[in-house]
Amino acid sequence: MKTWLVTLLSTILFFSHYADASQGGQMQVFGDYEIHYMGLTTEFLKPDVAAAYNITRSRSMGYLSISILKRDNNGGMAKPMTGQVKGQIRNLLGQSRELSFNEVKQGESVYYLSTFRFDDKDMYNIRLQVSPSDISRSFDVNFSQRFYQ
Repeated sequence: MKTWLVTLLSTILFFSHYADASQGGQMQVFGDYEIHYMGLTTEFLKPDVAAAYNITRSRSMGYLSISILKRDNNGGMAKPMTGQVKGQIRNLLGQSRELSFNEVKQGESVYYLSTFRFDDKDMYNIRLQVSPSDISRSFDVNFSQRFYQ
């Protein structure tokens, strides 16, 4: 079980290096909170990792991984937070759909995952509303990303 988490995290770190510059480093900061995000095609997931998260592997299926972290005021590392993530994905023609996120906990780590179909080389605008569990407000996280088969 630990192996598939290490594989997923390695995949996330490897491909986040190749992120489009318009994504602002795959993170947005709101005061003490960091919202990390990443989108890839599900084909990059190893079969056992995809099966563990009930994700269909496909060249035309994308997934988003969202994490909420709260910074430590004492200079320590940011800590994972639970919360709620809602969102929409829209192509450049204005066609949009709601995204449904599933919470995944592994040890202290918490991820919110969503899958969606995409057309090769299309640019998508992603709008998220992220609500950490310890406050009563939400943060708007918006970014654009092109997905490739």
